[in-house]
Parts: sequence; C-alpha cells; structure tokens
Amino acid sequence: MKSLALLVSPRAKSAYFNDYIEVAKAELTWLLASIEAESREVEHKKIAEMDFLLLTAAEESLPLLARLSCVYGIFEQKNGKEDEQLLPLPVATDFELNEDFIFGAKFKGKTNETLTQMLINAGLASIQYDDITKVKLLDPMCGRATTLLWGMRYGMSGKGIEQDGQALLDIRQNVKKWCKIHKQKHQFKDGFVGGAAKKSKSKQGKDKFIDFSANDATMRIITGDSIETSSILKGDKFDLIVTDIPYGVQHFTTEKTRNPLAVLQECAQGWSEVLKKNGVIVMAFNSYIPKRYELIAAFTDHNLEVLDFSASHRMSESIVRDVVIFKKL
Repeated sequence: MKSLALLVSPRAKSAYFNDYIEVAKAELTWLLASIEAESREVEHKKIAEMDFLLLTAAEESLPLLARLSCVYGIFEQKNGKEDEQLLPLPVATDFELNEDFIFGAKFKGKTNETLTQMLINAGLASIQYDDITKVKLLDPMCGRATTLLWGMRYGMSGKGIEQDGQALLDIRQNVKKWCKIHKQKHQFKDGFVGGAAKKSKSKQGKDKFIDFSANDATMRIITGDSIETSSILKGDKFDLIVTDIPYGVQHFTTEKTRNPLAVLQECAQGWSEVLKKNGVIVMAFNSYIPKRYELIAAFTDHNLEVLDFSASHRMSESIVRDVVIFKKL
C-alpha cells in the first residue's frame, strides 16, 4: 500500500466550479469502492495553493487513478527527516488517441470534456469487465461525439444517435483534421442503416451513418431520434450508455417545453432494451428540470435500479448539474 497525494487538475475547476473538490471526491470514492480498496478514506489538503486528495491505495490501482477526470498527477507521500515530501510517480494512462480529438474542437452546446470523462469513469466503475476493448459504449444523444471519442481513447468501440444531420459532417471534418495533424492511421465509412433500400426510403438523411476507425476501435454515429433507439440499433447490446441530456435552457423538446422529462420517459424503454444485463446508464442532467426523483421514476419502471451515486455541482443560476446511474436488472 502507498500513501498517495492526487493533484487535482485545473480542468476540474472549470468543469465543476465551486464544487470541484466534492465532485472529485465522489468520482474517486466510487472508483475505490469498485476495486474494493482496503481504505476509502479521502482527505482534501491544500499545499502551496494546489489541491490534493490524500489516500492510501495499492500500487496496482495507480493506472486507474491516473484516468480519473480530476487527476493531474500522482505523488507518493514520503516522510523526510525534516518535513513531508511528495515524490511524483510516472504513471501512464495509455490513451489510444491524442487529446486533441477530445479537447480540440469548440462549438456551441459541447459537453464539457472533463465531465464526459467522469461519466465514463463512473460507468466503468459500476460494471464488471476483464478487457476494456470488449466494453461496448452507446450515447443515444451524442451531439458531436465527445463521449464516443473519449471511449475510443480508452480503447472501447461505441455507437451514437443524433437527430441533427449536420452532426455527421461536423464530426468528419473535426476528426479528419486531427488525424492529419497527428498522422493518425484511420478509416471512414458512410452509409445507411439497412443499406441501399433504406437509403431510397430515408427522409432528410434519417438512418444515415458515419464510421470512424482507429487503433482497433470504432465509433458509428447514426442520424435518428433517440426515442427510436431500440429499432435503430436492431438488437445490438451495450455495456454502457453514457449521455449528457439537454439542460432545459437552450433547447426545446418536441413538446415545445424546456423540460426534457417527457422525451426521456419515451426513451427509457428503448435504452433499457439495448442495455446488457448488469450494464449501466450514466446520465448528466440539470437537477432543476427534471427533478432527480422524477428522472429516477421514469427509468426504474423499465427493469432498472438506481445506484447510490451523485455528483451535484452548480454551473449557473439556472443549472445545478448532477449525475445519476441506473443498473440493468
């Protein structure tokens, strides 16, 4: 066992604002519970205006700790003759793609990249797996594919559904740029789910897809409505569903309301159907609309149970973002 000091990343402050320490603790303690760490005690300490989380952990847990969204560096605490010393540990994350694929593009409505990583980490800590390359990821409201690109960095393959047909063009342009800059070997493929027959019947590009493959991982984004997830994916099953739903501030739903609850109630059954047994749904939402209890009620009616995880943090006067996790029974 080692006495460790995790340096909290500046990105955590920009993602979680004044609540960044509590969110970092929530992510860390959730991981420690999943690996059955002997000690789950976490202490926050400021050293020279830098934030550290102090804990005791086994050496084999270091690669997992290094992948936490809140961690900028890992140090071992050493007691010297005169004072305490921090020894930096050279722990590699072994991510598959350059971080520019995640952080390089900026656009309106983009999910915070650090939050997205935290959602994936919380999901991975909630399931059992031996080989991360076998874990299948779905984002049924994928936007410009931040979640799926994170999944590929981890070595996972995934799929996404997005109703905005422009997203496929934007994703191709963004990804192609970074492939060129970083000389990343890759493949693109376009088509329609269901082939040529579907293409002839498709309206406004519905069911059109784009595939991006690199480093033995693939993501597919399909143009469609998340309410139709089960029919779009046609029996495909996933270990993780990770998504950041609209916060009810900039977006209107099909019911012409800013509250996304009605849409999520329609999505819940389809999302549950494509989830493997013991798989999880990890969802970020604005706890003002919908309320946490309303969201839980919408999903627990569909063979799902809520897990005891929360990462509440204020983003603005109108948004207090939180995270909920559901497990398939």
